[in-house]
Formats: sequence, C-alpha cells, structure tokens
Amino acid sequence: MATQQSLAAPLVASTVLVTALLFVPAALAGQFGTPKEHEGTRIFQATEHPYYSGQFHLSGQRTTLIGSMNDRAPWDHLDYAGKRLTPLQGAIDIEVNELTNSGQAVAEFIEGTDRYRIVFDRFAAKAPFQDGGIATRVYEHGDSNNGDPLYPKTWLYLGGWGTATVQKNDQVLYKDYDAHFMVMERSRDPKTHEVHYPVKRTLPGGETDPAAMEIDLWIRSKEQNTNNFPPFETFVHLCWEEVTWK
Repeated sequence: MATQQSLAAPLVASTVLVTALLFVPAALAGQFGTPKEHEGTRIFQATEHPYYSGQFHLSGQRTTLIGSMNDRAPWDHLDYAGKRLTPLQGAIDIEVNELTNSGQAVAEFIEGTDRYRIVFDRFAAKAPFQDGGIATRVYEHGDSNNGDPLYPKTWLYLGGWGTATVQKNDQVLYKDYDAHFMVMERSRDPKTHEVHYPVKRTLPGGETDPAAMEIDLWIRSKEQNTNNFPPFETFVHLCWEEVTWK
C-alpha cells in the first residue's frame, strides 16, 4: 500500500514545476513566441519572416476553360452564372521566386483536337500592389482598390502579372499578351458553379470562399471589343480547382 509520503511526492514535484514556469526570467521568455504588444492578430508580410525564401512551386489540376478557345463575339469569359464552363484535360505548373520576380507559369490543355500551351515567364508590375510582377499576401479585385472590379475581392496567396505567349498545336497563337495568374480563394459555388458576384453584402470580406483554393489564369489582348465581357478582343480564362503545393 502506498504511503502518504509517496503519494504526496508527485504533487510536490508538479507544484515546483508550475512555480518555476511562472517565474521564467524575461530574457529567457523573450527567446520564444511571446506576443509583442498588439501584433498577435496582425497579418505579416512575407518579407517580415526571417527565413522567407520567396520560392513558390505549385501545380493545378481539374482544368476548366471558361467558354471556348473558338468562341466568336459576343462572348462572356467571366461567366458569373457558371453556364459556359468546359472541363478539359490539362494542368498548370507554377515555379516562381517572389523576391526576384522571376520564374514561369506553364499551362497545357487540350480542347477538342487542339493542344494548347501557355508560357508565362515575363513578370512586370503596372501598379505598386503588384510588387514588381509577383506578389504574395494581398487582396485584389472587387472593392479592394487593387486591380479591376470585374471579379470578387479575393485574397491572393500568390499573384503574377506580365506577358505570356500562347501556342496552338506548336504554332504561336498569341505572342506577348497581357497575362495574370492568381492563386486565390475559391470563387465558384462547388454545387452550382456560380460566382456570387456582384451581390449586396453586409460583411467586409469578399464573395469568395476561404475554405478552398483555386488557380486562375487570364490572357488578354490590348485590342478592345465592347461586345465581349470583359471588353477585349481576346480574353482566355482558365481555372484549376485542385491546388498542390510542392
């Protein structure tokens, strides 16, 4: 049978340990993740992390083309209603360095009997939020005051801006067209495929769903055509619903 003394020993040891933790010297406590003032809920920029490499490598599967590569004007290649979505065989691979604004995004897909390849490897900024051509941790579109309002406000885990070349069956189809990719929150309802935008909302966040992620890629011409939506002569819009970080 345990003695009263032996039963008390663990209790005494626990009390000593708790007491010791309560009186950890400030110099030692500062070596660990102690919140500083009110910064515990702030979202830090990537460059505020001492071991930030700037290197991103991810891929997208479950390719969807909004509309068709063979559409004739007038067309809608944002398709908020989700009525003109074309599932395709294909994928995208993104390997870029956000600090040096370098790397490439390569998308390949097949529509009908035609094979397409998009190489997006020239990055440049036209606005400060684009951070030299590749940016991370930024809101864009909607009422974010960054980018155009044609798509819902969304959190970009990673975004790229610049120019790309599109090949069709190994022949150049579009050369040096404006390009933009977004690794972003899910924009379409998983059941109806609708983009809930624009809607009257009472909450400050965007109309996207932060519970999932997608990759979108836009290729557009400089030439305008107001019969189309968006109003460009050419606007290629692809989406990948499965995202893999490498």
